[in-house]
Amino acid sequence: MNDGYFSVINYHYNMKKIKKRVIAYVHSHWDREWYRPFEEFRLRLIEVFDSVLEELENGNLPVFYFDAQTAALEDYLVIRPEKTELVKKLISEKKLYIGPFYCSTDSLLTSLECMIRNLSFGIKKSVEFGCSDFIGYLADTFGHSPSMSYILDSFSIDKAMMWRGLGDLSSELLWEKTYVTNMVQGYFQDYFSSQMPIEKKACAIKNYIEKIAKRSKDIILLPIGADHLAVPVDLSNEIKKINSYLDYYEIELGTPFDYFDAVKKEQREAVFGEFLDNSLTFILPGVYSSRIYLKQQNAKLQWALCRISEPLQALENCLKLQHDRQSQIDYAYKLLIKNHAHDSIYGCSVDDVHRENMTRFENVSQVVRGIEKRCVRDFSDDSDEISLINLSNYDYSGIVKVQTTKKLPKKYNPTLVKKTKGFSDEKLYNITQIPITEDYGDIFEYLIDVKNIPSFSFKKVEERDMQIENYLHIDENSIENKYIRLEVQNKKTVLLNKQTGEKYVDFINITDRADIGDSYNFGGLKGDTRLYAELKSFKTSKIDDKALTFDIVFSAKIPVISTAKGRSKQLKAHDFSLKATLYNNSKNLEINTKFVNKSKNHILQIEFKLQNPVKTTVSEDMSFLNQRNFNSDFDIDKKIPAKKGCEIKPNTAPFQRFVFAQGVGFITKGLNEYEVFKNTLSITLLRATGVISNPKNPTRGTPAGPPLECPELQSFGDNSAEIAISFVEKPFELYKQAEEFYGAIVPVFADFSGLKIIEISDDNVLVYAIKNTKDKNLAFRLVNVSDKEIKTSIKTDLSYNSLYASNPLEENLKEIPANLTFVPHEIKTIILG
Repeated sequence: MNDGYFSVINYHYNMKKIKKRVIAYVHSHWDREWYRPFEEFRLRLIEVFDSVLEELENGNLPVFYFDAQTAALEDYLVIRPEKTELVKKLISEKKLYIGPFYCSTDSLLTSLECMIRNLSFGIKKSVEFGCSDFIGYLADTFGHSPSMSYILDSFSIDKAMMWRGLGDLSSELLWEKTYVTNMVQGYFQDYFSSQMPIEKKACAIKNYIEKIAKRSKDIILLPIGADHLAVPVDLSNEIKKINSYLDYYEIELGTPFDYFDAVKKEQREAVFGEFLDNSLTFILPGVYSSRIYLKQQNAKLQWALCRISEPLQALENCLKLQHDRQSQIDYAYKLLIKNHAHDSIYGCSVDDVHRENMTRFENVSQVVRGIEKRCVRDFSDDSDEISLINLSNYDYSGIVKVQTTKKLPKKYNPTLVKKTKGFSDEKLYNITQIPITEDYGDIFEYLIDVKNIPSFSFKKVEERDMQIENYLHIDENSIENKYIRLEVQNKKTVLLNKQTGEKYVDFINITDRADIGDSYNFGGLKGDTRLYAELKSFKTSKIDDKALTFDIVFSAKIPVISTAKGRSKQLKAHDFSLKATLYNNSKNLEINTKFVNKSKNHILQIEFKLQNPVKTTVSEDMSFLNQRNFNSDFDIDKKIPAKKGCEIKPNTAPFQRFVFAQGVGFITKGLNEYEVFKNTLSITLLRATGVISNPKNPTRGTPAGPPLECPELQSFGDNSAEIAISFVEKPFELYKQAEEFYGAIVPVFADFSGLKIIEISDDNVLVYAIKNTKDKNLAFRLVNVSDKEIKTSIKTDLSYNSLYASNPLEENLKEIPANLTFVPHEIKTIILG
């Protein structure tokens, strides 16, 4: 009996001596630009990475994880090209890990194809330098798109590390097809770099590890590093000292790959969907409406690059009309993706950074428009015939804008809407001529109304393709076609769904509230109420038989400034000019809003009043239709001020191009935040704040960054917004309406016989990109946007020998039949070989 007793004592004693394994990886999170401009941060990058390479080379540091983005490495090697071979050597020795991303970016504001290119560029550069082991490292993005798991899977990346938005989940998760490690305490841990005494440092590290241990099993992942931080001096010896103070843990230096290998047999919690839980970590949702002008440029250029210019040049190359321009396309993508760095696209950096962002956007625009114009030149001939290239997933009926120096024949029933002076495209893009004074002449812009232009096709416009029926009707206070009627009654807008008879009274309003927050979070003012603009004037007008417009002006007197003490008594008049356009045969009511912001610290929204309390919405994600549930009675006024360390989550959410509620679709060009309250859905037009992080933000109890003043965050001066309203039965129909709103028809003067680029038998599979491969073949990016398995067939009039499937890197080609099966949300790259 005594022997048994002592055995139990010894057992418990030995158990206390068994230490949990803590795998620590050394890193530095690198924001290319944030609270300092890019070049200033690059100077720091050079100093930091110089020291990292030195520590790796002399053996003081066994391994370093370079934040999973190769753009930072490129930025370094531009200045230190002599270090290239050393970097390759350290990677080959598995002392340095890079990639898979080109740039650390947000996943809720960037398009699917831009995210795929981001990974493609990053992986190709990594492989070029000898690295082939990858983790989807999403350590500091402000929430996570459900599409990311499927994007990673398309690259055969089955591991990810994630932090913000995961809430109280355990450390080991299975997210669709991805093994995820929840970074319980995030990536930020700089105790090893601190100057505190060893005992105090050990205590702080022990407390940090224990917080991770509560949601981990026997093995713990510990980051060592922080934003823009160099490697701690003499780290290996420091860890030995710290370990001597830890009774239950043993820290060892390794990599995230070591950790994933160590926990590969652990039971994982299955999770699904998006991650926007801010109960334990800030997700900083105000970034979706900070500096909206950035988001607007991004949305338009993503579309113009991916869905217009690149397909045009790829098809031109496929039809052997001109040389390949894929390298120029890639250059434009890289410029664009550099603006997708999360602190850049979020709008939460200093003003200098965002001025440079706008310059990058302008550079992208120049490349994109230049390629598009050259492709139009190459597709055109001396013909007076108009052919249309439809680059949409859907057949098109509607208005086409034609810009030309010619007068269009009557058979097109053209409407002249603009006449300007300038050099014609034919002169500007003809390399055998120089435009001279005599070439400066009239340029006409016409509207023609066509019907039944097949999806992804070349189609010569015949007289029978013109829309003869006129569905428009106008009077002094209303406009309508066969789908929609918009009118003003008693100084209120009224929208009628003519297909169902449903009427929406007081449908459009402009609202204003105080916002004493910052670039990261809306800051509600306790006791504040919404200020509603008054409908000041309206006027209807007609553009021949093609379109009707309704000019409506709302007016409001807005306080000059809002502070924690309240809204100022001094007011400034603001006019909001809404031009609503209704085309003859379109389901979209397009609204272009313009206003001049004259006030500080406020949020402006366009509010749409629906018939019932809004409890559910469906919005577009990268490759999903994302359903969300809301408490329509939520009142942030009852929640503020936030407790220390806590962030109040408002009734807002991010979306890509469109959001749907109660049979109404709202499509925007770069407005990415909507809010639900009672029976209204509001889209943010402007959030004017003036500081990166307000330490006294009432909706976030702890600072989120430096309190640097940024006057341009107030977005003074001219602002505009583009929104389309569409009545649809199902959210899926908004894919078609969004493509119509963004525009996918390219007119050329040429006599093209009908040619089908691609035809897919199931509407749930959409084409997201058409491009040239590295072997100069034509590739299609296809996505099943539904949550069900799809069997479909592919047809094309383009010549090819075989059909191949590949990964997005266009490698591992496998010959396939024309009949394909897609699992839910699967991304396939199909190549005509």
